[in-house]
Amino acid sequence: MIYDYENLNPALPNQNIGGNYYTPTFADIYESAADFRQDYIASGLYDAENKIEKIEVLYYLLYSRYGNSTIASYDENRFRYNLFSIIFMYGPSWETKLKIQHDIRELAKTDELFDGATMVNNHSYNPSTPPAMNAFEPLPTVNDQSANKRKKPKIEGYASIMGILKSDVTAEFLDKFRNLFITIVEPNAPLWYTTTPEEQETLQI
Repeated sequence: MIYDYENLNPALPNQNIGGNYYTPTFADIYESAADFRQDYIASGLYDAENKIEKIEVLYYLLYSRYGNSTIASYDENRFRYNLFSIIFMYGPSWETKLKIQHDIRELAKTDELFDGATMVNNHSYNPSTPPAMNAFEPLPTVNDQSANKRKKPKIEGYASIMGILKSDVTAEFLDKFRNLFITIVEPNAPLWYTTTPEEQETLQI
């Protein structure tokens, strides 16, 4: 049977806001960054050793991307914990990547960008400590030493930093929250639900 969910549930929230929006939006649940931060800290998924510092920034990023998107759940509490579980799993790595990208951008402003590898070769005659065959540590005494230091040309230095510098590391993180929201192409059209393969084929025609 094909169900017209609008007729079956005439009292669902947001139905009279703009078509068939049956669940609240992200902005309905979190009207301010303060509410979002308070809810995040009060949740069981807040970990002082695994927290993110830019929680207000994350709120505005989510508001910008999903502020008017309706949540894909009738249980707001479950939506909150799905949201905070994603923050718990990926948030700290996101902040670390932001810091690394900042350091890389700052490196481009210094001459260190053009520094190459330095190779040092030491030779010790009659060391006081006989080296073992499986030793990996350097000898404590040095008689001869040679060093080779390489300087990168500018084009190579800029090419190397462009290879590891991303234009943005936030879009990938925000995409993790996509499945928490639903997309309605035509909000004023009825939402039909099928229960058999035949009905599904009928709707696809």
